[in-house]
Amino acid sequence: MLALLLGPLLVGEYIAQFGVSEARAGMILSTELSGFALGAAILFAVLGQNWRGLVTIALLLMIAGNALFLIADSLAVLVVARFIAGLGAGMLMTMTIQVIALMRDPDRTYGMWTVGQLVVGALGIMLFPTVMASGGIKAVFLIWALLAVSLLTTVQFYPRARDRESNADNKQAAARRIVLGLICLFGLFIYYSGQTGVWVYLERVGDSWGINQEMLVNTLSASLIAGIAGSSLAVLVGNRFGRTAPITFSLLISAVGISLLIQSGGATLFTVAVCLFNFGWYLFLPYISAVIADTDDNGKLLTGLSVVFPASLAIGPAVAALLIDRTGTLLPCLLFGLFSIPLGWVFILPATRARSQ
Repeated sequence: MLALLLGPLLVGEYIAQFGVSEARAGMILSTELSGFALGAAILFAVLGQNWRGLVTIALLLMIAGNALFLIADSLAVLVVARFIAGLGAGMLMTMTIQVIALMRDPDRTYGMWTVGQLVVGALGIMLFPTVMASGGIKAVFLIWALLAVSLLTTVQFYPRARDRESNADNKQAAARRIVLGLICLFGLFIYYSGQTGVWVYLERVGDSWGINQEMLVNTLSASLIAGIAGSSLAVLVGNRFGRTAPITFSLLISAVGISLLIQSGGATLFTVAVCLFNFGWYLFLPYISAVIADTDDNGKLLTGLSVVFPASLAIGPAVAALLIDRTGTLLPCLLFGLFSIPLGWVFILPATRARSQ
């Protein structure tokens, strides 16, 4: 998920180093996230195979994609390299989500997983300027390739396959859960697309406010710390208050953050807005993941979750890029993110209410 977490800075560097437009830079990131989606979709068909073998293939694709970027000599090859890396990352994320769902307390475990991602993302943002100064954008992807190599040592800790009996008490109840899960995934797709469309252009929003690059990096780092706080809250609270209330609260917080971003202001307002945005977003993530896991009986909905996450991550920046390209301003991108919140909530709510009793 580093491609998403570092997305705002990557978009800025694509513009600076390759001379592309804001819309084209967003499309490059969207292509990588499209690879995420395809990787998860592939696993939908082969989920019954050896999980350790699938994780190995995923990591090798990540290594290959990042290594190809280092030797690429054209923009087209760079885009292909990012797609291959995204393909492997999508497969790896899907396997991780499947494994977490088999644990005793998925709410807290998803929260801890999210916290771990955000800690790495925050460190990545803080170190990004130093890495860029020493080796440019290729140094970033060299580090990613080395991280993927190091993860090969974790393959042995994955289970060989899913080994859990279905908890469906009857066909009618199982069918109802599937319908609720599918509706929830649709709502999640809407919400996540909007939030990602906002996130990847936050650096551009801050730049349009006249905030300098150092302050922007510090603000994005602070926002990931706020995200860590949101996910940590999910870990601490767990399912104590059900899932409907925490999910609704998280969406309201994100909406407030985006609403503040629509108001042009200074560095303080920008920092508060971005921190609220990420706090709500990453408080939401562990709960919605647990809702899908609790609704699932055979792993298929969880694989659907793994498809929806990267698909929305790919569609969001693409839609935002088109809106920006059409209007020449960043406002439609923010409105897209804001309106995705209540619309997504309408479709998410039935599943959260059904599983929070």
